[in-house]
Amino acid sequence: MLTILTGLLSALSYASSDMFSQRVTRETRALTQMVWVLATGSVIIVPVALVVRGLPGAGEWTGAGLAALAGVLYFGALFCLLRGLNVGDLGLISALVSLQGAYLAVTVILLGEPVTPLLALALILCVVGAVLTSFEGRAGSTRGAPWAFAAGLLFTGVMLCYAYGDIDWLSQTAISRTVSLLIALPVALLSGSLAVPRALRSRAVGAGVLELSGLSLLTITFALGPATVAGVTTTQFGTFAVILGFVLLGERPKPNQWAGIACTIVGVSLLAAVV
Repeated sequence: MLTILTGLLSALSYASSDMFSQRVTRETRALTQMVWVLATGSVIIVPVALVVRGLPGAGEWTGAGLAALAGVLYFGALFCLLRGLNVGDLGLISALVSLQGAYLAVTVILLGEPVTPLLALALILCVVGAVLTSFEGRAGSTRGAPWAFAAGLLFTGVMLCYAYGDIDWLSQTAISRTVSLLIALPVALLSGSLAVPRALRSRAVGAGVLELSGLSLLTITFALGPATVAGVTTTQFGTFAVILGFVLLGERPKPNQWAGIACTIVGVSLLAAVV
């Protein structure tokens, strides 16, 4: 039950972070906001991890390496997502990226994680719900689809690194976030400005705090396990984005999005009953 709760809270944090980032990205550029988000997270989490956990010990280098790899993959996944959104339709790209929960569930099951028929049904409902809520309408073209598939696969790699890492969640978060920043910062500096208008800086930093919360809860969720449940609950950001848009912004979800929310609620309820 705690896995489900932390997974959903992670998805909610990511969806809220995206809402904060949206205006900043439009006023500046995606890579600039990406650096602000990563830098905010690093400034908060790295000192805390060093004080509480210290540097990884001699027996934790494998876990530290997986956390660093997660940071590399995270940067690649976010880059592919932004490239896909730049050339493709939002509905198509979001729906394809949301399949990462399905990729992860299938992967860990193939790696030997047990699954019952009722659990499999719950996982399928959650994945279908994520896809339906992310899809906003018929795509004008399939441009950007390869980038979206790549982003989904890379995000799956990130989650696998967390699932099979053998160090604590705090160290995982600090290492992966630092590595992502060390890659994003020089790329951003070489390609443009990092300046954000003063009026938008609170939004930029707020998005970073929420994104860090999402990442921390993500690593906690995978530490709690099982990975199948962690994968589908943490990828419900599309569902929460629709709900937040309806409650806070007055947006009207489409019928397929309401169906997706219903699938997610039923799926999560089944997960709570069987996990």
